[in-house]
Amino acid sequence: MPSLSLPSVYLPVSLQDPGTSLLLRVRGDPGQVRLALLDRLTQVDPALDHEVQTLQTVAGMGAYILRIAFWVTVLLGGLALALTVSGLFSVLSYLVEQRAKEIGVRMALGATTRAIAVTVSSQSLRPVGFGLLAGGGLAAAVAIVLLSSPAAAEIGNTVRVFDPLAYAASLLVIVTSCVAAASIPALRAARVDPIATLRNE
Repeated sequence: MPSLSLPSVYLPVSLQDPGTSLLLRVRGDPGQVRLALLDRLTQVDPALDHEVQTLQTVAGMGAYILRIAFWVTVLLGGLALALTVSGLFSVLSYLVEQRAKEIGVRMALGATTRAIAVTVSSQSLRPVGFGLLAGGGLAAAVAIVLLSSPAAAEIGNTVRVFDPLAYAASLLVIVTSCVAAASIPALRAARVDPIATLRNE
């Protein structure tokens, strides 16, 4: 084994093996060394123009790919959340319109606006709760499948699939958005005029 204090070059068993690569540890600016290597190597093989890269460039490409995946995930999650909020708002608004007579009767019998708002809002808790349980279970199942795959070590070093902060933040965003979507139909139901509603019926 050569001494670490002496310049050394480690070569693979055979230069004919596919995927053969050569790693160099240099002193000074890696970019300038890369240009010097390109100047020499392209005289032998011009196809090596894009084959000589610094580790900083390679690491940057990996980070760039992860950044793209992150923003794609954020975009898809945002679209899913927007569809959920709009669907919940539409369903509750429809229910308020359909139950206008019932709400009017309740208010005529003494129900407070707060009680009406709570009743309408509580109708969104069941589907939201089922959705959170199903989504959390599916996320945990996917995480278990990923961790049992051959690339589990690489995935574990890149992403924390069981990050409690991520789960808590997602839960908070979903619940807050659903409560905001349900609040408008609930307030609309609380402002129903019982006399006008019963007269129209």
